[in-house]
Amino acid sequence: MPGQGTGKKALRIPSEKFSQVLFSGVGTPLDAALKRGAGVRLVEERARALDMMLEKTSATLFSFDLEEDTLYFLQVSLDGKREERKIRNFHAVLDMAVRGKEPEGRRFAEAFREAIRGPREDVVEFYGCIFTKEPHWNRVVYRSVPAPDGIVASIVGYSCVIDAERHGEIVRASSAFGEAAAAQTPNGQALAERVNARLRLMQAGEKGTVFLIDLTNYHEIAEHLEEANPGGFLRAVTDSILADFRGEDILGQVSESLFVLFICGHTSLDIIERRAQRIIELVHRVSIQGFEDICVSVGVAATGTQGVRYRTLYSRAASALDTAKTHGENNYRVYFEEEKI
Repeated sequence: MPGQGTGKKALRIPSEKFSQVLFSGVGTPLDAALKRGAGVRLVEERARALDMMLEKTSATLFSFDLEEDTLYFLQVSLDGKREERKIRNFHAVLDMAVRGKEPEGRRFAEAFREAIRGPREDVVEFYGCIFTKEPHWNRVVYRSVPAPDGIVASIVGYSCVIDAERHGEIVRASSAFGEAAAAQTPNGQALAERVNARLRLMQAGEKGTVFLIDLTNYHEIAEHLEEANPGGFLRAVTDSILADFRGEDILGQVSESLFVLFICGHTSLDIIERRAQRIIELVHRVSIQGFEDICVSVGVAATGTQGVRYRTLYSRAASALDTAKTHGENNYRVYFEEEKI
């Protein structure tokens, strides 16, 4: 496993000390009915509880204020000493990391940039020193916080240090969980029956659409990269797709690297194409070490005709997928029965 002394390239972002107490009143605001003394005590109690949580868990609490363009973070050591630090011009830091050659920096920065674009809650792991003085494995749990107008105003979360051995345990556990989750994803006859059942209920004006999603270089990555976490990656991909679509949509697995997504509703060809492009974006935003260069192709088949079965849609989507692959990496192609695209 990677760790100190292994020569692994690390993400390094320096920070500066920040003396203002930023997090002491997290979660308060004070009730106007409270007397001043009671309010002050509540703030102090919250601060002590927060310190205890950070001290016992060895976590680092952080907040990225987009308007100030500054990332603040708070650490509490075992002896109870508090230290707050900040990184100014954080947008520029993320831009440099994305453009850089180091995969650790790109993984961290792309996760944050995705969280800036819209409300999101996720986890990213990277090797580097942002919240630590020396390079270390870090697991960052974060959430976008939107303003009343829906635009993301800040990103908050916490970071935990993970040593090489612990990181290995997480990778193995995640892989096992991913394999179990994949086994529960409908496939074969079960998948066909679920899609056919929905097609039979299709109303006039609706379209049933199959997206055939192929992770085209998945096996090459999984077989040749020792540190790859294929189970965790597949789980993250399915979670990402399902979170972005509706609960009534059906996601199935044909093979280890081939998935089917079925949606049904009043969808135009333009919407179907945007959904295909969105699937490609969702796969690429998954931040799992080793899979930064994953390629995905999508073949799509849609029908507005009642009586069309899953097997027919799947065959058309497979044909569209073959065409998408001939047009280069990270492409999609739509077979729509009226337009014959």
